[in-house]
Amino acid sequence: MLLEFRFVNFKSFRDEAVLSFVANSDETAPDNFVVCSDDSSVNLLKAAAIYGANASGKSTVFQAFEFAQDFIVRSANNNPDAPIKVTPFLLDESKSKPSMFEFTFIQNEVRYQYGFSVTNRLVEKEWLISYPKGRSRKLFERSLQDNTSFYTFGAHLKGEKEKISELTRANALFLSVGATFNHSQLLDIYHWFSDKTIFVRSSEIPEPLVFDFVLEHPDLVDQLKGLINYADLGIVDFSLAELEFEPHYPPNEILETIPAVHGAPDDVLKKNGDSGLKVHQKSYEFSISHQSGQKIFSFPWEAESDGTRRLFGLSAPIFDTLKNGKVLFVDEIDRSLHPLLTRKLIQLFQNPQLNSKGAQLVFNTHDTSLLSAGLFRRDQIWFLEKDQSGASHIYPLLEYSPRKGESLEKGYLQGRYGAIPFLGEYPFGGK
Repeated sequence: MLLEFRFVNFKSFRDEAVLSFVANSDETAPDNFVVCSDDSSVNLLKAAAIYGANASGKSTVFQAFEFAQDFIVRSANNNPDAPIKVTPFLLDESKSKPSMFEFTFIQNEVRYQYGFSVTNRLVEKEWLISYPKGRSRKLFERSLQDNTSFYTFGAHLKGEKEKISELTRANALFLSVGATFNHSQLLDIYHWFSDKTIFVRSSEIPEPLVFDFVLEHPDLVDQLKGLINYADLGIVDFSLAELEFEPHYPPNEILETIPAVHGAPDDVLKKNGDSGLKVHQKSYEFSISHQSGQKIFSFPWEAESDGTRRLFGLSAPIFDTLKNGKVLFVDEIDRSLHPLLTRKLIQLFQNPQLNSKGAQLVFNTHDTSLLSAGLFRRDQIWFLEKDQSGASHIYPLLEYSPRKGESLEKGYLQGRYGAIPFLGEYPFGGK
């Protein structure tokens, strides 16, 4: 589970930003939190909602996490001279300073704190601390002196750590390289980032996630069908069929670019005489059945509305997250969905029977009706706004000490908590 994510100097965020899942001492709405597995005195929230005006930086919070996650997973494979695609705050001298990202999370019932600091050329700092039974243990720390990385290792980090550090380039993370060489301790941390986080962007309807989910999780398809039935879309069933096209044979100039595996491409793809390698293509046909009177009609995926496809697209990663105890980031969760459906999706995470693995949901939205739906504790709500220098800031609702029972939707729309657009006089007349 995720306890905290913090970052500095990324895109519209100049100063330190912190998103925390640690619940306060309020014991209300116990279904909305779970006891931390490594410390029974700490409760962790199952969901966090982020509100703010357009262009305030709501999506940037997710982009910061996604950039860091992607860099952790892939940096070992970077070309030696490849730039690090990080974007700092560009409106002042911060553009020449490093960007920092840090995560505090639970993996296999042990708390870890991992972070790094980078420019677009190299990694300046990197660190990993574990807290078994609440005791702090520094596993490694990396620093930069005269453009050379120096490492200090704790006694509890085993394996060929010195060799791995020698193989870690300036534009790669030690954690990423260590996982590539199957270092067991580092691989365990790496797997939290590679396997336990999912991102759904506002503009995408992730069809592959839907198809993969139906193919890989047949035991959960009934839950997906139950949610679709709840949504009252007129859908009575759906099915996914795998199609295989006839093989085609790419020209030799393309074949020459296919790398050999275990010594020869034959080990991967089948040779067919002088025609080259036989390439098989797979595709899927997703059919959705609607009822009209006593008749059932099937339509292809492409014929469905944006809202229907969006619901399918969100449902698949949601059920995957719930089943496997992941952290799901959804940009604009309410896009193309009715508020009652959005509310239901959030409730799935706060249902202890459905969420028994500590799954967490982070989302942003403009749907203020969710604030008055009894969905959230006050420590689950966050706001974002930009200051006059163009820098974004994230802060919790708790900074305003709202009363229990206070109308949060009304207070937000009235500007009591900030994070709303200040609309001036409309320049073309009218009211």
